[in-house]
Amino acid sequence: MDFEVEIKENRYLSGRTWLLKFISPQLAKNSKGGNFLMIKTSESYDPMGRRAFAVADVRGDEVWIYYDVVGRGTKLLSQKKIGETLRVFGPLGKGLFSYEGKKHLLIGGGVGLAGLTLFGKELRDMDKEVVFVYGARSREFLSMKGWLEEEGFDFILFTDDGSEGRKGLVTEVLKDFGKEWKISACGPKAMLRALKKETEKTGHKLYLSLEERMACGWGVCLGCVVRTPSGSYKRVCYEGPVFEANGVLL
Repeated sequence: MDFEVEIKENRYLSGRTWLLKFISPQLAKNSKGGNFLMIKTSESYDPMGRRAFAVADVRGDEVWIYYDVVGRGTKLLSQKKIGETLRVFGPLGKGLFSYEGKKHLLIGGGVGLAGLTLFGKELRDMDKEVVFVYGARSREFLSMKGWLEEEGFDFILFTDDGSEGRKGLVTEVLKDFGKEWKISACGPKAMLRALKKETEKTGHKLYLSLEERMACGWGVCLGCVVRTPSGSYKRVCYEGPVFEANGVLL
């Protein structure tokens, strides 16, 4: 459904990441880990279309969105003020994460961590064991570290330059966790590709939340398709955004 929502907070965190909070009882009630929203960032046709954002957290009637400012649409979103309204379409996505298993390793790259955080809270509510792995280029891009600390999750940090946490790539963490740990990941495609290659060696079960450019968000425009090993295609917005790693080609 399409909602008009009121902005309660929209502030810069660090790196290029912002935190948006708005009130929507319906979206808060119906959103699950892995769902995303299509947000209209402009009242004009510049830019045309909405932008897709993961539902990062739900607290009461409040919905949280973490986003990076990377283009005109997100730049306009960052200029929205408290009390202004937005048009939000959602929750979207039919293919969500698997709750199977008792141990879950959630691996996020950059703002991709926002695609996993609500799922992590759901798992914890089910008394599952949850560990987050959070990687970024440097300390300033670990913009969601505060959320992990506030929520009290166990987490492991990686940075490319070693400015915080371990120096290196998030794939290195797999050697520390046995195959009984189910892995769910969201982030840059290069990271997901590397995780898929590594888990083919280690035998871990891997689920990927894919990030693709979307025009409609509900399966009509076919702009976000991903190829499968059989040669067919699936829509990230509709059959996804979460897929078993062996079910898609990256």
